[in-house]
Amino acid sequence: MSDFFTMRQNMVKCQILPENVTNPRLIEAFLKIPREKFVPRQLAHIAYMDSNFPFNVGRVLLRPATLARILEALDPKPSDNILYIAGGTGYGAAILSWLVSHVVALDSEDILTREAERLVEELNLSSVEVVYGPLQEGWDKEAPYDKMIIEGSIGEIPESLDLQLKEEGEIITFKHCKIHGSEVIKYVKKGGVFTEIPLFDAYAPPLEPFHGVKDFVFE
Repeated sequence: MSDFFTMRQNMVKCQILPENVTNPRLIEAFLKIPREKFVPRQLAHIAYMDSNFPFNVGRVLLRPATLARILEALDPKPSDNILYIAGGTGYGAAILSWLVSHVVALDSEDILTREAERLVEELNLSSVEVVYGPLQEGWDKEAPYDKMIIEGSIGEIPESLDLQLKEEGEIITFKHCKIHGSEVIKYVKKGGVFTEIPLFDAYAPPLEPFHGVKDFVFE
């Protein structure tokens, strides 16, 4: 048994399960996907720390428990087509690939995208498609999407993503909150309007392309 496998077991036992994450397939994915491969090799030994792992391009690998809670709140179905925005080296998309039929992992950072492509091939994650482009524009080629994740703090949802999301689709992301600093929000689209549902407090760095874009109406 490798040290990393033991680290994954401890991550699930000590970080994820105490946060009331109960989806058995999601838990299995966290046990199987090697988180240490999604960080620089020389820092693999701290990949399982109970905090966000910072990359040098203003992005992070989300804290394991935060990611687990987001994915459980998304309630992914096997038939779902999901757009994962700003997922960096692809760890979140890799976990999600155990739960759904298709994940499009979009990033605008070339170095992160190339590493995500390499890892998807190395781990044989056939349900993950890694693409490169502006975050706020989404990825129209595989639309419409049942659900989306934006792994970073945003201001508003741009029209391009609204048009790529199915009716009654959902977006989970982070938003600045004056009281708590930052919180995870679920947006549910119904009748062309987004309803904003606060989920829990958590931090992710701001994504500049999502600040100052055209406002949408929320209930």
